[in-house]
Amino acid sequence: MKTTIRHEYKYMISYVDYFRIVEQLRVLMIHDKHGDEDSYPVRSIYLDDLVFSGASDKAFGNEIHKKYRVRFYHDENKKKLECKYKIGEVSEKTSTPINNEVYKGIIESDFDLLYKFFEDDLIRKYTLDLLKSHLKPTVFIEYQREAYRDSLDNVRVTFDHSLCGERYSEFLKTVDYQLMANDKLILEVKYEHYLPKSIKAILHQIPMDHIAYSKYFMGFSSTEF
Repeated sequence: MKTTIRHEYKYMISYVDYFRIVEQLRVLMIHDKHGDEDSYPVRSIYLDDLVFSGASDKAFGNEIHKKYRVRFYHDENKKKLECKYKIGEVSEKTSTPINNEVYKGIIESDFDLLYKFFEDDLIRKYTLDLLKSHLKPTVFIEYQREAYRDSLDNVRVTFDHSLCGERYSEFLKTVDYQLMANDKLILEVKYEHYLPKSIKAILHQIPMDHIAYSKYFMGFSSTEF
């Protein structure tokens, strides 16, 4: 199990402004590639309770909120269970790798199956929240992420392209309902300790609309339940 605490800010920007700053970031930062491509797919299944507290926390602007998700990238067999706990702009993310059996237990809300893996702190925590709040898979989110980091991995700047979302279904094979206009993308700035002046100077060259809601909320609010 891994836990990371970061300051996290999301902005909506245009592709015109993306092209204005991306080459400057490439000079200063390490392009965090997965394979030969500039970007890599990010796929998340968000889990919420019967009254959709994870979505409503964002809708009502609550300062403290928590959400669970199953995340994977190129390889569908390498999944992670993640819990994201956020107070204001400070985010604590805990994650643990899961096998296909645990994934099945999460999707099917199978307590007996998940109980076999209680030695993992996050799986145990999720299972207890499952029993208390009746968590279930709610929304499937998919996008292409272009990521940059500094040498200490203190700062991460990411561009999320082609954001799509659908209501979760076990029969869903592709996610292609677009959640943003074609000329927009999401810029995320994350750092553990401080944001260097050189990165600030680059980002200040463009107008950035701060996003107070999550990708999950964008998918949830665009999907019929």
